[in-house]
Amino acid sequence: MASRSSGFHGLSPMDRLDYLRKFAKLSEEDVKLLSSCTLELKLADRMIENVIGVISIPLGIATGFIVNDREYLVPMATEQESIISMTTRGAELTLVSGGFRASNTGSTMVGQIQLMRAYDPERARKRILANKEKILKDANAQSRTRKAMDVEARRVETPTGPMLIIELLVDVKDSMGANVVNSMCEAVAPLVEQLGGGKVNLRVVSNLAVRRLVCVKTILPKDNVGGAEVVDRIVSACDFAESDPWRAATHNKGIMNGVSAVLLATSNDTRAVEAGAHAYAAITGRYCPLSKWRKTEEGDLMGELIMPMAVGVVGGAVSTHPIARIALKVLQVRTAAELGEVAASAGLAYNLAALQALVTIGIKSI
Repeated sequence: MASRSSGFHGLSPMDRLDYLRKFAKLSEEDVKLLSSCTLELKLADRMIENVIGVISIPLGIATGFIVNDREYLVPMATEQESIISMTTRGAELTLVSGGFRASNTGSTMVGQIQLMRAYDPERARKRILANKEKILKDANAQSRTRKAMDVEARRVETPTGPMLIIELLVDVKDSMGANVVNSMCEAVAPLVEQLGGGKVNLRVVSNLAVRRLVCVKTILPKDNVGGAEVVDRIVSACDFAESDPWRAATHNKGIMNGVSAVLLATSNDTRAVEAGAHAYAAITGRYCPLSKWRKTEEGDLMGELIMPMAVGVVGGAVSTHPIARIALKVLQVRTAAELGEVAASAGLAYNLAALQALVTIGIKSI
């Protein structure tokens, strides 16, 4: 396929569109929308408030991706030169060993209800948990397809006094889930207040989606990345990031170059995923790199990325924006979990290519 080589890069924009038309079975209307690069004001006005116009971000394709033995053409929206080429470079480096292996922990999001001024927080916690079935019933009246599965409660000490945080665990399936989780939290708040004997304040989803993690791994033969010395240099660069938050921030920014471009192309909430990623990087109390690069016993390079990935393939702007729908058609993912795995693979691919460049020719030479 052209996507496995420089063939795709060498095509003109219209020839690339023709290739995608055949690969993804795009309609003539799809091709027309992609080539016109415009969003109608009427549609934009349905998406956000106070619309006065639209701004175009270039949409490109990263090639060379194999994730779990399946080949992907990966749409990426970005204004920054080299992000797509670097992501493609990283992906192509992994082809010799079969690409990326990816897994995920499911589609559970957490909604938080903040209960303040409970007279006896421990007694309130026990009473709320004893009535979790009533809480779940009220929550599940908000959706026919997505289900609140459990209720948890924990005490948090704050400068303004102890608070009880009640958490709804919701299977949001193939949506990002913020809207339905927020609706469920709002719906159960009066019952929580009644059971807890305090006053409910916040009722909102958490973007630290630790029950929705994606893990991506790859192993590269040492000769494929430039030899044993380059492997050692990449491992040393990762050690630097693990020991120094200033470096870790830039290390993770590179990962998000790949991840966020895929999410923007599919009209997912880049801010939610970025917030979750950076919070997860600091979850131990010290800001750390999201990816780890190590040397195997054979001297090869092994990489692993673990991060929260709250994304969707239905609902919100994903379903509204016509270019996002086309991007998903090109990507040919079937579930939100699969989209998250591909997006994380793009993040690890960019990270790999950036580190290889940084320890050899330097990033400015790209």
